Amino acid sequence: MQQHTTSTPTKIACFVSMFAGIFAAVFSFVSRNHNTALVFGIAAIVIGGLSVVKAHKNIDDTQVATAGIFMAVVACAVALWNIYH
Repeated sequence: MQQHTTSTPTKIACFVSMFAGIFAAVFSFVSRNHNTALVFGIAAIVIGGLSVVKAHKNIDDTQVATAGIFMAVVACAVALWNIYH
């Protein structure tokens, strides 16, 4: 059985993606500046996308990066909801 392992920089990139997504989501809920929250959400999506591309060989790292993307999408949805309502 062949086991795929990833390097430490890849793991760090995936966790940065997750924390960026969580930060963007929290910021979009508590911020009064919704345009900035939208920009943070989009930036977190880009960071997450790059992390997924980098970690595509390891399912655990891919799941962590995908969690960051999900939280960033939530951040964008909340920011857009607050902008238009």
